[in-house]
Amino acid sequence: MNAEEWANPSKLARLREFQHKFGPEASDLETQAPAAALDSLTDAVSSAPASYKPYLQEAVTCYAHGLYRAAILMTWSAVVGHLLDLIDTHPGGIKSIEASNNARYGASKAYRPIKKRDDLLYLRESQLVQLGEDAGVYNKNARKLLAERLDLRNLCGHPTGYVPGREETVIFVESLILNILNGPMLNW
Repeated sequence: MNAEEWANPSKLARLREFQHKFGPEASDLETQAPAAALDSLTDAVSSAPASYKPYLQEAVTCYAHGLYRAAILMTWSAVVGHLLDLIDTHPGGIKSIEASNNARYGASKAYRPIKKRDDLLYLRESQLVQLGEDAGVYNKNARKLLAERLDLRNLCGHPTGYVPGREETVIFVESLILNILNGPMLNW
């Protein structure tokens, strides 16, 4: 078969016909991979805590429509909400975060004490991620995962021109659901 014949759009159809007669059916990876990834995301969301499912379901809907930046932003919102709830509901959580906040940022002119949940909203997300490790909410590996995901979230949430890929989005969403929202990397 020459190059012109292979360039014909019916190439895949002919290959399927050949494989139907002589071997396994050919599949189009361009359509197969997104469907498998969508199934994987849906499975991950089904195991996530109920209070964050609306954010995550919206992330999956965004992913299904090719809105990868939006899927990343919605997932990150769920993660930050989870961390804030975790700190707020843990006995001594706010006090532990404030002690870490004071130790790390107390000498800064921008230092602001944390006395209640709403005070956490004044922290930059990078500070929240660091203070979570300092206070023992999670270990260094979880902080590194969160910091890496925050970097991608920031690329997507600001006018940087960055365009995340399909697989990159799946990795972002699944890694945060499976490791942070479902708690295996959390100490509290």
